Amino acid sequence: MTGTEDLLVRRHDVGAALAPLDPRKREPQTRVAIVACMDARLGVETMFGLRPGDAHVIRNAGGCVTDDTLRSLRLSQLQEGTREIVLVHHEDCTALIDPAEDLLTCMARLGDSAQLPHTEALRGFLYTRRGALREVRRM
Repeated sequence: MTGTEDLLVRRHDVGAALAPLDPRKREPQTRVAIVACMDARLGVETMFGLRPGDAHVIRNAGGCVTDDTLRSLRLSQLQEGTREIVLVHHEDCTALIDPAEDLLTCMARLGDSAQLPHTEALRGFLYTRRGALREVRRM
């Protein structure tokens, strides 16, 4: 069985419990957008206790703030009503040399971005090897 086939079997097992998409409820319940690394070990939904519809989760290599990330966050804010941004980097990241330093760089890029109307509620966290979330604050 391939990995995709395994996922389809899992989908069949949980599919009946999932609600269909409601076109009237597009805004994330928490009004939070989370930018995180794509590392499969990071269970962002579990990490924050998210349910479907709670938050936008944007993932890429390193959880870096790229031009694509900025476009996604802009759409999230302007069209979907998010007002807060959470960045999650992690220790042992193969995409970054110093995740904590890059987290500060990403936070500065978001805070200085003219593309985003809402950057006042911006927080960054480093997920540690032991499974803790350590907040990293801008200076």
